[in-house]
Amino acid sequence: MINKILIISGPTATGKTDLASKLAKKYNGELISTDSCQIYKGLDIGTGKDQPSETPIYLIDLINPDQKFSVAQFQKAGLEIINKLHSQNKLPILVGCSGFYLDSLINPKYNTFSIKPNKIWRIISKKLSVKTLQKIYKLLDPQNFSKLNNSDINNHYRLTRKIEIKLSKKSPSLSREGSGVGFDILHISLTAPLNLLYDRIDQRVQKRMDMGFLDEIKKILKKYSWSDPGLQIGAYQCLKPYFENKKNPPFFKGSCPQDGGVLSNCLQKWKYAEHSDARRQGTYLKSRYKDKAQFFDITSSNFKNKIFKIVSKWYNKL
Repeated sequence: MINKILIISGPTATGKTDLASKLAKKYNGELISTDSCQIYKGLDIGTGKDQPSETPIYLIDLINPDQKFSVAQFQKAGLEIINKLHSQNKLPILVGCSGFYLDSLINPKYNTFSIKPNKIWRIISKKLSVKTLQKIYKLLDPQNFSKLNNSDINNHYRLTRKIEIKLSKKSPSLSREGSGVGFDILHISLTAPLNLLYDRIDQRVQKRMDMGFLDEIKKILKKYSWSDPGLQIGAYQCLKPYFENKKNPPFFKGSCPQDGGVLSNCLQKWKYAEHSDARRQGTYLKSRYKDKAQFFDITSSNFKNKIFKIVSKWYNKL
């Protein structure tokens, strides 16, 4: 068990966490989230923190919504957890769909620690809008730009850092100890037809509204602002017009008040954003890990039984 890592990836709404929890229970494992949105404290409903009760999950609730967090910081924290679980003879199970976060833990070539912040660029970037940064990064790195989810695309700090790395004349160091080196990795990636994912996403959006998502945003806005990094997440940005609508009071009761169509438009925008993320995630995973992962369509019969057999064979192999 000293070097095994199980990965459960897949687009949003494919049931990754539920499957990972069942596997963790059977194979003495604990979960490590690779979700770039669930690192923020208090942003629970909007980021879909479906925390399993039967097994611990690490790397969620790391920072406040007004704090910045880089992939490099995630990599350091993630490798520490992996080493800790290995020392306890437990199986680390990486679960999530943020490709850059996942790659930082398993790809030995993924390291940007050696590229220091460019002070001049940081000063310039502060004066640029998110849309301008998007255009710059898309021009510099169109391939990786297409892999970003809505939250990354709209995150000023992350775009600034990605551009900074691309502009650097220095190549990233490949000597980061532990990142993907010597790990025995089994990567299971879930897939599903888009129409099924869209239906699941739409149902989940409504479920989050019923859980009190508007009240969560109202509570967050008492302490934080829309410009903070955490509130750049797509789910929150999509609801921003509702809260800024002058025809409605800033505070309200109930989850779905009548608003003349503003709320319904926001919810539709949120659904479309999640649909877009699902497409991007599926494309990224299939292209990035086509020769390294085993893909399973969740609509196929007995797909879970097949996965358990594969995991069992790998887990018990010395």
